[in-house]
Amino acid sequence: MERKQILAASISIVLFVLSLTNCKTKSDSDEENLLLLAAVASQRVCANSTFTGTTVVNSTATLDTNTDCITGMTSSMSSDLPAWIRNNFKCAVGSVSGSNYVFRSQNIPNNKSYYFGSNSPMYEALGAGQKSAGNNQISSQCLVYSIPSSPSEKLTNKTGTQSGYVSVGITVNGLAIFNNAAAPGDTLASEVQTFDQKNGHPQSSGVYHHHSQPKNVSEDDSKLIGVLLDGFPVYGLKCDNNTSTTADDDAPGVVGPSLDSNHGHIANTLLFPGGIYHYHYASDVTAGTNTLIGSQFHGTPGTVSN
Repeated sequence: MERKQILAASISIVLFVLSLTNCKTKSDSDEENLLLLAAVASQRVCANSTFTGTTVVNSTATLDTNTDCITGMTSSMSSDLPAWIRNNFKCAVGSVSGSNYVFRSQNIPNNKSYYFGSNSPMYEALGAGQKSAGNNQISSQCLVYSIPSSPSEKLTNKTGTQSGYVSVGITVNGLAIFNNAAAPGDTLASEVQTFDQKNGHPQSSGVYHHHSQPKNVSEDDSKLIGVLLDGFPVYGLKCDNNTSTTADDDAPGVVGPSLDSNHGHIANTLLFPGGIYHYHYASDVTAGTNTLIGSQFHGTPGTVSN
């Protein structure tokens, strides 16, 4: 009985402290320890009113025009995150923990989708030539990413993107990026037919994700799509070449400097005028279609859990 009382008291303290974190303008260095303690107590601290917001229910889901995220979800980036993240990411909670960027996301798209279900205000029929991915429907998740803030190239023994990761990156609107492979027994080229009108779909446990460009973020252009698990950003089909005009944007996999096998190259961009390795949405041999990353990470990946 005494042990249960101590555990209950610990949980209460954790939840009380967590309730204060939304008042802070910078990340709390002790936050991770508090989360671990709560996890031991089997508390889902990702999707609740003190962290990523009210758990989304498809039948009542609506878009909040102020945040451009689903109503009730927390969209918050701490002030100590770099501007390229702070000014571009939403629909998740971002913070800094030591040498990592941490993102927590319910992973609910801020666009209409067939996979919300026909009784949802966020429902949208599939387009011409598309087909349903069975009975899969979007459901609230508890994705926690820990991504290196100072990514570096992994020269040897590169890590495969098909090595069992829950997700290989997060989009600027808080959604999971998946690798260049389909479910066993299928190919991604054929699975494209199951994408909704924004190029996303959920897998069997409801994790909505993108293998392809999210069309409400980027559509054959040079916009930032997200960041991958190794800390390197991923862009659309084209490179902005560090200019605000689109006249000189080109697809580096076709024109200009060629991409490596994992869809990346080093170049100057508006967000990184000094140059950085970054990925592009590009043709992938393994997938037989365009994807956001190839079969290997360029750098050492961080961690992700759900």
